[in-house]
Amino acid sequence: MQIIHSAEKKKILEQLESQFGINKLPYLLLQFGKEKIRAFSGSLSSQELLILDKNLRIETVGLYFAKQQEDGLRLSLDALHFLKNQITKNILDINNEQAESWFRGEDLLIKTDKGFKILKNTEDFIGCGKSTGEKITNFMPKERRVKS
Repeated sequence: MQIIHSAEKKKILEQLESQFGINKLPYLLLQFGKEKIRAFSGSLSSQELLILDKNLRIETVGLYFAKQQEDGLRLSLDALHFLKNQITKNILDINNEQAESWFRGEDLLIKTDKGFKILKNTEDFIGCGKSTGEKITNFMPKERRVKS
């Protein structure tokens, strides 16, 4: 576990603003491994978290927030819900039939510009996928998929 300090957090926030319009992130950010970012809003200080990690080897703390990839940040489903009021960019509205396919873990054949897209059905954000220009790749975790 590594604490993401202010300079790196500022870069992440700039990336979030550029990609999704998100401009506030009032959480302590933690990095696990090379790519996974978690958001923590509890009462423990960063120093207390580091002491716990050293003595107990914390594997997860906070909410899984995003995965840093070469071409941008991919937000988790949970992050979409707690940041929904800030997301203003790269929103792709999909119909009910497409939403059902998404929940089954299927990629969607939608032509749009490349990059990460926030999928929205009616008023709900339902996932973050990556557009190749021809399709949206589904990253819905298997344990959250609807079984056909």
